[in-house]
Order: sequence, then C-alpha cells, then structure tokens
Amino acid sequence: MDLSRFFLILILTLLLFGTGAYALDSKIPKEGTVFVGENDLDISDCNVRAGDEIAFWSSGSPEGTPDSRAKVMDTRHFFVDPAFFSGKTGTWYGLISKKPVFKVEDPWIQLDVVEQGIDHEPEWIKKGNLVSFKISSNMYLLQERPGSAGVPVRINLTGPNETTFTTLQSPTGTYNLEKIFVYYSPFDTGAVWETKDDDKYPEGEYTAWATILANDIAEKNSGDGVTTSLKTTFVLSKIKPEKEKESEKDGSDKKSGTDSEDTDSDNSEKETDIPTPTPTPTPTETPVPELTLDITPIITQSSIDVTAKPTKPPLPSPPKEKPSAQKQPLGVVVCLLSLVAVMMTMAAKRR
Repeated sequence: MDLSRFFLILILTLLLFGTGAYALDSKIPKEGTVFVGENDLDISDCNVRAGDEIAFWSSGSPEGTPDSRAKVMDTRHFFVDPAFFSGKTGTWYGLISKKPVFKVEDPWIQLDVVEQGIDHEPEWIKKGNLVSFKISSNMYLLQERPGSAGVPVRINLTGPNETTFTTLQSPTGTYNLEKIFVYYSPFDTGAVWETKDDDKYPEGEYTAWATILANDIAEKNSGDGVTTSLKTTFVLSKIKPEKEKESEKDGSDKKSGTDSEDTDSDNSEKETDIPTPTPTPTPTETPVPELTLDITPIITQSSIDVTAKPTKPPLPSPPKEKPSAQKQPLGVVVCLLSLVAVMMTMAAKRR
C-alpha cells in the first residue's frame, strides 16, 4: 500500500469517527432518559423502529390499556413532543413488544446567586465581594449519554443601564457565561465574579437567570422554572439598601416628632389664653400645685458597618471519574491530511 492510499484511509477513518463525536447530547442509550421538549434525538438503540407505537402506563407495568400512546416516525430524528409526553414521566414501552424504550422526565432548572463567605440577604450583594452561581437541574443526566460533557446552560445577567453581560471578571481571568456544562446538581461555578471594578460593575440593580441550551428544548418547551429559571434580582452596593431607608425613616420620625411638639405647645398656649374660674379655697384647704413632668424621649441610633473579609474562592468541583469523549477540532486536521494526500498522489503520477 503506497503512502497516498494510507492517508486517504486515515482521512476516511477520522471523518467516520468524527461524525459520531459530534452527536454527543442527542444519542440516547438503551432505556436512557429523555426530557420533554428535546428535539432531533437518535433513539435507534432503544428497542424501537420507525412506524412503531410506544405507550405509557401510569402503573409502571405494561399491562391493560395504556394511559397514553405516541407513534415513532423517525428513530434518528425524534421529538419528545410536550403534547404527548408532558406529565407522562416514567418508562415508555413498545405498544406491541412491551419492551422498555426510554424514560421520560419533565425538565426543571433553578439558579441561585451566592455571595462567597457571606450570609447576607439574597437581595443584596456587598460591592467588592466575590460571587458564584449555583445551578440546579435534573437535566445534568445528559452526562450519562455517550460522549456528553453534561447539559449546556447559559447564565443571563443584566445590570444598570440595561447592560447585558456575557463574560465576568474572575480572580483567575475571564469567565464565559454563554455555555456552562452542568454534569451534577447542584452545580457550583465557584467564585467567578469579582465585583470590585466600579467601571464594569456599577452599583445598582442586577437580574440573573439561567437557560438550558440542549437540543432546542428551551424553544420547544419554554417556561419559567422549566427550561428557563426564575429571575433573581439583587442590588450590588457598598451599603445595605435597608440602612438608607431606615435613616430616612428616622429623619421623618424626628421631623414628625418636632411637629407634634410644636402642635402641643400651640395647643397649650391656646389653653392658657382661655380664662378659667379660680375656686375660692376654704380656710381648711391648702391649694397644692400640680407637678408636671415634661419628658422628651432621647433618640439614639447606632450603626455598625461590618465588612467581612471574603474567604478564598472555592475550587471548582472535580468532574466525575468517568471517561468521557472530548470534542476534537477535526476540521483543520482533515483539511491538512487531505492536502498532503493530494500532493503525494500528484507526485506519484509525475514519476
């Protein structure tokens, strides 16, 4: 075998295996888990053929009349249609064969914004502290599919002046929010946001939420808490917002107290203007003056501003000790090998 044929065989082999390497999140293993709304799935390994009917029994056993049925038109481009599968969670079987095909789950996702080392209220993050994100979802099970790195999730973050952030400044560099692979739940990103930069992250109100990106599921089965998490709104500032409100309230209380005192003094003056008859004391009675106490409350206010030192950012949790295929940039390699093979073929023909 000459060298040119060897390179051609090598290129074809790389193309064959490379094509399979890209079908990471859509290839469903036998009796694997699918999520309502996933599109373009390959279920050819799941005990089913094109044209077969699959069925769901709420009892969990394929006996009697099924509670729901669906027809598989294409095993390599299957859509988990919410119209048929929403709420029908559990194992689906072949209607005739009674063999398990796959398990169905309704997706859900939740995002929490965590201030590192501080137990503050979730509505306030102290300017300058480190922040991490905690993603909880049952779709981390995608990591069980051959070659999958987990479910891809995008964190959406908006700030003052309608600013949208796609990356954040972290203690180790730039952190990308566009695609985060979640392979366990809850997934902690670690301290990925350093909030001290006043130009990049001004004080004000911020909103964060997460979106699942796998297999068009966010478009096919949209919903808050389903494939997009509920939005979390918080204030980034050096001073707790409630303190400012309390100081304003105290000022208004003092003002209202002064007004009330003035009103009382005016009323007392009016009362003194009105003459009242003075009773004539009898020889046996001695008039005793009434003792009046004017007690003015002393308003004291103490404000203690505790600034906690952020702890060292936690290291990201190591991935499971499970071999997983990594995506390789095959395009450049294939092009170079093809060019070498063509050049060698031309050289052989000239000789």
